[in-house]
Amino acid sequence: MLKVSIENAEVSRRLIYSHELDSEFLQERRTIKVFVPSQVNLTDLQRKYPVLYCHDGNEFFTHGRIVTLTRQLLDAGEVQPFIIVALAVHMATRTADYHPAGHRHELYRRFVTEEAVPWVESHFPVSRDSSGKFMAGVSLGAAATLSIHLQQPEHFHQLLLFSGAYFEEQQRQVQRLGSSLPLQAFMVVGRQETAVQSGEEPQDFYHLNVSMRDLLRLHGATVEYHEADGSHVWGLWQSFIPQAVRWVNRRLGQ
Repeated sequence: MLKVSIENAEVSRRLIYSHELDSEFLQERRTIKVFVPSQVNLTDLQRKYPVLYCHDGNEFFTHGRIVTLTRQLLDAGEVQPFIIVALAVHMATRTADYHPAGHRHELYRRFVTEEAVPWVESHFPVSRDSSGKFMAGVSLGAAATLSIHLQQPEHFHQLLLFSGAYFEEQQRQVQRLGSSLPLQAFMVVGRQETAVQSGEEPQDFYHLNVSMRDLLRLHGATVEYHEADGSHVWGLWQSFIPQAVRWVNRRLGQ
């Protein structure tokens, strides 16, 4: 088991840490990877850095290249340092975990907020204040991200949402809200995402995202919305990672 000591000078030379966390809620082991930029001083016990938690975390690191792209922006001095946490998915239970109506979704939410986040906060100098915490997801991961916000807005209200699978249950969930949703969101969708294979039949993700954008704004959320030619693939989402990182940086100045 990884034990991180921020007092150990050797730690500061590493960039990505990996840990296997045994979850009581999910009754299984989940991998957590943490990217710590070289600009982060782990020996400074007083400073807390912003943190971005990612569902489908390994894919954000590999297919999304979020670490590489963020490091480029950091090295260019375009953004200030923040820590990125990758929460690995179990593909066999992805729908059950991420779908707001999935039979494991409540357990997954508790794993994130009561096990994964506290573990990260106890081992790394990350912000515990909601103003310095962000969450990201793609497709069903975006739906899970929004669902966690809707249930616990005091923990996460700054979201990166890529081509969310905002099906009818979640649309209704937002429609029942009042008009003061404390949400700041960066949304992306591809114009060709009109027949995405999901479940038994294709789904029109493009119009699901347009509808969710309008619903969120109607209920008081601030949404920076982007659409581009592209389908439901990592190539589209990766192309928006630099803009998403810059959005995170702008939020830190507010």
